Amino acid sequence: MNFKFKAFRTLAAAGLALTMCTGVAFASIGTATVTADSLRLRSEASTSSDTVAMAPKGAEVTVEEDAGNGWYKVTYGSKTGYMSGDWLTVTLEDGTVIPAAEGTEPEQQRGLVTADVLNVRSGPATTYDKVTTLKAGTVVDIVADPGNGWYQIESGYVSAEYIVLVGADYEGSSELGAAAAAMAKSLLGKRYVSGGAGPNSFDCSGLMYYIYKQLGHPISRGSSSQYYNNGYFVSTSAMQPGDLIFFFDRRFDSSGGTLPTTHVGMYVGNGQFIHASTTSYRVQYDSIYGYYAPYIVGAKRIG
Repeated sequence: MNFKFKAFRTLAAAGLALTMCTGVAFASIGTATVTADSLRLRSEASTSSDTVAMAPKGAEVTVEEDAGNGWYKVTYGSKTGYMSGDWLTVTLEDGTVIPAAEGTEPEQQRGLVTADVLNVRSGPATTYDKVTTLKAGTVVDIVADPGNGWYQIESGYVSAEYIVLVGADYEGSSELGAAAAAMAKSLLGKRYVSGGAGPNSFDCSGLMYYIYKQLGHPISRGSSSQYYNNGYFVSTSAMQPGDLIFFFDRRFDSSGGTLPTTHVGMYVGNGQFIHASTTSYRVQYDSIYGYYAPYIVGAKRIG
């Protein structure tokens, strides 16, 4: 019998409320135990959604509802999100047990170091002794997420503030664009400052420069220099996360038309780009289809 259908039928037979087309919210329906080495708590019931936290093997979560398609809405610590039932043994309030799917491979989360130098400590706080250091661009396996702003790795503990979560199969430059997009998301809300190139304030080209420098692929500093000198051009209809997207608006052109760009951002998928905005004075999302569409002059892929 199909596992997902079996889980649904078991819940229905137990007389428990499911979140269906009624949209009615109910109290928690039970608990679950993580069976994978580590399991992602996601923002939505999809493997493509953002990771909110990582739960280690044996962690117990509260099951709020069956989200359908093999996913559960759960609470882990202070955070609520979604986990795949493939790696959860669910115990309902009436004692019914829904085992994790058999024959699946456990998830393994990896992290990319974004700080120039990141201290590895013997415990999850800055008060613990420094064990060693890691350089920007280093990829580490995350053993556990205690949920307190720190990740446990094989050699100790590192601050989650300076780690960008990447796919389990991430190795480096083969997924450079994905890593760049992930880092750009980690910098949302940082201040726009003319001439800023990180780590806490940026101008448009300084943001791109900082991200790729941290990933071990330094690029030129100015937007027009990046347009001329770095990567290779790709069609704007075929952009992938991490691609640089360039704009020209004569109202902001101080070169008299001699330079090709006045602004640059990073495409991050789903028709959105991240940039250091000169109007809101912060790093933020915007759509390529709205206000900015008429000003796009090209896109380039780094790597």
